[in-house]
Amino acid sequence: MSIHDDTFPTPDGSQHETVGEAFNDYLGLVEETIRTQVTDHDIKARIRGALGRAASRVHQSKGFSELGGRRELLDELLALVHGPQQDPMVLAGPSGTGKTTVAAVLAERTRELGAQVWWISAADPVTMSQGLRAVAEQIGGARDIELIARGGADAADRFWRLLENASPRWLLVFDEADDPRVLAAGDSPAGIQDLTGWVRTSARGLVLVTSRETDARMWGAAQLRMVGELQEADATRMLLELAPSAGDVDRARALARRLDRHPLSLRLAGSYLRSRAAQGVTFAAYERALSEEAGRYARGRHTAVPAQTLTARTLKLSLDGLAQQGMPQTRPVLQLASCYAATTIPASLLNADSLTGVLATLGDTFPGGPGGADEALHMLKDIGIFEPTEDGIALHSAIVEAGRASLDGPDPSSARIRHAAIELLAASAAKLPIDLPAAWPQYTLFGSHLLSLLGTTADQVDRAHLGQLMETVARTANAFNHCRAGRAGSVLCERALAHGAALGNEHRAVLRVRHQMAWPIADRGEFAEAEALYRDVFQIRLRVFGSMDRDVLDSRHELAWIAACKQDWVTAEKGYRETLDDSIRILDPADPRISLTRHELAWVIANQDRNRLGEAGEIFRRVLTDRCQILGAEHPRTLTTLHELAWTAARQGKWEEAEADYRNLLVLRLRILGKDHPDTILTCHELAWIAARRGRILEAESRYSDVLDHRRRILGEDHPQTLATQKALEDLRRGRITDAQHLA
Repeated sequence: MSIHDDTFPTPDGSQHETVGEAFNDYLGLVEETIRTQVTDHDIKARIRGALGRAASRVHQSKGFSELGGRRELLDELLALVHGPQQDPMVLAGPSGTGKTTVAAVLAERTRELGAQVWWISAADPVTMSQGLRAVAEQIGGARDIELIARGGADAADRFWRLLENASPRWLLVFDEADDPRVLAAGDSPAGIQDLTGWVRTSARGLVLVTSRETDARMWGAAQLRMVGELQEADATRMLLELAPSAGDVDRARALARRLDRHPLSLRLAGSYLRSRAAQGVTFAAYERALSEEAGRYARGRHTAVPAQTLTARTLKLSLDGLAQQGMPQTRPVLQLASCYAATTIPASLLNADSLTGVLATLGDTFPGGPGGADEALHMLKDIGIFEPTEDGIALHSAIVEAGRASLDGPDPSSARIRHAAIELLAASAAKLPIDLPAAWPQYTLFGSHLLSLLGTTADQVDRAHLGQLMETVARTANAFNHCRAGRAGSVLCERALAHGAALGNEHRAVLRVRHQMAWPIADRGEFAEAEALYRDVFQIRLRVFGSMDRDVLDSRHELAWIAACKQDWVTAEKGYRETLDDSIRILDPADPRISLTRHELAWVIANQDRNRLGEAGEIFRRVLTDRCQILGAEHPRTLTTLHELAWTAARQGKWEEAEADYRNLLVLRLRILGKDHPDTILTCHELAWIAARRGRILEAESRYSDVLDHRRRILGEDHPQTLATQKALEDLRRGRITDAQHLA
């Protein structure tokens, strides 16, 4: 594989899509992200985290009063889990009414009773596919995992065959299915209208869906339960449990009415009144402040207002109160966090150190120093706005929406906050290596936050920060390419190009984004299309930046690689040699791009003539020495050179030596890259080739069969590597042995 470790310098100086509208764009991201970028551990950890965060909302009150009058609903749901066949249950209602809380308590109680629980976030196709994949793995669907995750025509049927063969008595939750179209599969209509999609009836368990969609027509075949405001007594009790020192029952009841008994608003108000920041603020005082804030809506009398408005008002009162107590920095910290996606914001991105610099840029209004930033994070958690997660923090989607809306006003700091959101993500990504497996799960989260910034922020920032956002997209796509999640990178790049059009076609960052889009095309075997894209980028770079520019060198390298992919070995060798000579003159001697070009030059030499295998081997050994010194002995690119040395030895007929090298390499790749990485599978394919050449035909056939199944699942039926293994197996069964070939 030919990918460059580009370094991206920091520049000087919304419309929201529904899940359905974004679905087609996300399919590539789903397929590749789930396949190779996110490990099994990552998927399960995210599901546990989502379930834990939902349950924590319940425990934030000292009792379970947030369930209030819904205890009867909880008992009904528990009975359904353990009862006879039931249609799916949908909990529908506005944001913040406690649907996820009810589902979380149900899940907790169900597990306590010994039944199996699965939790799938249906907020968008990416997270839903992750959840579907994890469930399929847990119930033994190894052969169906990727087909289910990709959402093919029969994916839902496969998924439900697995469920119906699972142990009885289970609960399956599809949380936050606010756009019911995400639950459709194959030819089924949107929502749960005919029970042929992802949600169906079962005698072995219960499917529970939570959604903001309250139109009963979307849930025609399901049992629909509306989850709205709490009963007055329960809302009052919730406030009293959260803030027992804030006043008596009558005052709590009055505030509960003012908040329309809306659970999220009640929780935010109660959590604030309980906090040390409130310093004796009572229910009555909070109600007066809320009435003043709502005056222009209520006109002196209480009227119902949308839940989103209630959430925004309670947030504003909490932040105003914190500002009055000397903590005005909490407001910009919340606004900054709301620029990102409503998923985990890793601590490496948002922490006291990173926020200190942001607050300093906003002027003297906000307390500086690590203490001020740390206090802001602590207080936002204490009053229920930030929810702690295993790796960072998360925000309720309604809070994210309110935070973003607060940035749309005339406050001049809004632009600086949007700029800071881009700067922090760019700086955090720049610290991560592109080509090391340990960093790839972090890039997964960054991909989600980049999509959010592109959709809600890109058209409201200056040219320099738009360029920085594009640079970060290019870097993340480069990481996706390294972990062989190329289509995920392509989707991200396509979205970036749509939102970054204002920069023009000749901007360096735009060209870097386009450059990263070509490799996944070539990986699919579409060399002519990839070459056209590489060549167009090269010609623009050459004209704008000059022949000795580093990005121009990158383009020249990739054009040589494309020539090699097309087996135009003479052109490829000439291109690599010229690029290598100029790279040695321009780049630092330790720049890994020099060893990359030298490595691929050796690969081209080895493919041309068996008489040149010795020459290629000498170059590979020099590259191995350089890579061990610069990158380390276990870096993935060092392992790639070990692979080429084993392959070269085999081409020279040194079968015993080659097999020993391949076996050692497989141990390393399994440990470092994992069993599903295409490079690991390639090693297994070539071990099958070695076994065939050494006369162990049955072993070779078994190995090829395993690799074929693996490649079909990981890469797909039509990927060139899958087809290569299929041909090798068919030839072997006909008495022929196909020598192993691969791209660099």
